[in-house]
Order: sequence, then C-alpha cells, then structure tokens
Amino acid sequence: MKVSFLGMTGYEGVAPGFEIWPAPSHFCDPAIAVESVERTMSLCEKADALGFDWVSFAEHHYAPYMMSPNPILMAAAISQRVKRAKIALLGPLVPLCNPVRLAEELAMLDVMSNGRVVVLFLRGTPNEHNTYGTPPERTRSMTQEGIDLILKAWQEDTPFSWKSENYDFSTISIWPRVVQKPHPVIYGSGNSEESIRYAARRRIGIAFSFVPPEMVKAWVDLYRAEAAKEGWEPTPAHVIYRGLAYLADSDAQAQTETAAFFGARAEAQSKLQVTTMGGPPLNALILGKPYFLGSPKTVLQDFATLRDCGVGVADMVFSIGDHVQQEHAMDLFAQHVLPEIHGWDETKFTAPPRVLASV
Repeated sequence: MKVSFLGMTGYEGVAPGFEIWPAPSHFCDPAIAVESVERTMSLCEKADALGFDWVSFAEHHYAPYMMSPNPILMAAAISQRVKRAKIALLGPLVPLCNPVRLAEELAMLDVMSNGRVVVLFLRGTPNEHNTYGTPPERTRSMTQEGIDLILKAWQEDTPFSWKSENYDFSTISIWPRVVQKPHPVIYGSGNSEESIRYAARRRIGIAFSFVPPEMVKAWVDLYRAEAAKEGWEPTPAHVIYRGLAYLADSDAQAQTETAAFFGARAEAQSKLQVTTMGGPPLNALILGKPYFLGSPKTVLQDFATLRDCGVGVADMVFSIGDHVQQEHAMDLFAQHVLPEIHGWDETKFTAPPRVLASV
C-alpha cells in the first residue's frame, strides 16, 4: 500500500475557515504567505525523507486553507527539492482550465520530474466554478471531455484538431512529450455513480475524500463491477483515499490535542467579520473528524479497514496541531505504521468483488 503526503500550502495566520468562500484577501499578510509556502515545501521534503511514496497538491481558489490556485507551480518547485517521491496533482480542476494548456504544463512537469507525475483530474465543487464564471451545467461534460482531449494530446505524435460543444482547437501539438508512456498514471473522481462509471469506461483510477469506509466500499464495488463490463480488472493501486491525520503517543492524547486545535481555531475565526457566497458543499464537521486519528496502533487499524475496502493509496493531510505536533505525528507514522503497510500486497483485493444492484 502506498501513502501520499498532501502539501496543503495553508495560510498560517488568522484567516476565515473552510466554510467561508471567498475569503477576503485583506486577511492575507504576504510575509506570512511566504513563510507558509516555505513551510509546506519543508514538510514535503521531510515526507520524502521519511519514506512517503508521493507528495501531492490540489487546486483551490480564493481560500487560505490551500493557497494553490495553480498546483502545478507548487509541484514544479517541489520536483526540484523532492527527488524520490512521485509528484501527484490531486488535482487540477478541468472545467476551470484550458485543457490543452493543462496537457502542456503537465507534460513539462513530467519532464522536470523525470517521469514522476501522477494526476487526478477533478470537476471541482460548485463554489470553485464561480471563480471564473464557469457554467455549472457544463462542468461534468467539460471535465470528461477535457480528460479525453488531454489523453489524446499526450499520445498523438502529429498535430490534430478538436471541435466540440465544449472545446474548439484548430491545432494541438504538445511539446515537450511526456516521459511516461503512454502517459502519466491518471485518476478521476469517485464521488458519484456517474464519475465512477466514466472512470471504469476509460480504465483510469478513482479517488475519494473525507467519506466513511462503508461508502468507499460500496463505490469500489461499483467501480470493479463496471470495469468488469469493460473487460478489465482494477487493482487497489487504482483507488485513492484522502483523509485528515493526527497521530500521538496514545489515543487519548491524539483526541485531546485535536479537540484543542479545532477549538482554538474556531475561537480565532469567530472574531473575524466576514460574509460568504457559500463554501464547498461538504459538511465542515467531516473535516473536524479526522479518519486517521489516534495512536500508531489505532491508525494501523484504520489503514487495515481501508485496505479491506479496496484502497491502495492513502493521501494523508497532516494539518492538525502546531509545527512540532505535525512533525511528531509524521514521525510516529513513518516509524510505526508505514513499514507495515508498505508490506501489504497492492496487486489484488482482499476479497472477491461484490456487485451491487444500487449504491
């Protein structure tokens, strides 16, 4: 089983929380932003040294919890400081991007990292679609068609054109070519039945964020059933799970320190005077209940549950606590959990597929 470290690029000063969007930019002190970005890069280097398999980045806009409107910029910088781990974009928001430029930039990143790029293409949440005024009713078709276009662009060796309802390009010819052949490993969203069926048809991986294991199990079963209809069989390496993480020497200590962290953050944010157009349609309480929470022994059990659901890659978010606590949590994980899960077989599922009539 593989483990990814999410480079949050979170603003470390006092600013509006996850549920506030857009966050007014007057809360951003550029000096703190500089320190926050450097802190993220240092943690990515630490994760690489500890043996994490990937370092990852995601795209968000108008938000202090993740200052990465273009995650490829962060990934490019990290590719020159992290030399072993894969560089994972989890992920670019396809409807907000020119897909041809996205194909070009990701190809360039694959060259800069000597073939270490992994990509999860996402549709994004409704608030993100407001960033550039993307028509919400077109975002699903833009995402799926954009992925198809990018895959063709990476594999064609002669110029071609593309004309459709969503995209119109008279000439496409990608330079540089991707290092990985036929293209970097890619994933799609697994957060709806339609997206799962699309991923199965295209023979790409799927990813889940902040959902309970029973939901992961049901969706993985659907994914495997749909893949079987297409004549192929995914492995656990095709399935990513993202969750908040905090480890301490005991379960009680982890729970106490996590509660203290969220309590202090809520108190600081309550003093801010902000209005909002509406944050992501994800209950903030989910983010306040980390999946990977407790002693190393407990977290190892959490991983076993995910393994039995069919997950082969865990993208961990070590954003709880101060700097010392975050690094201690990473050290505990690397020392006591990572060696065990690295030994788990990622080439097969632990149980035969269970086909669901409905999910």
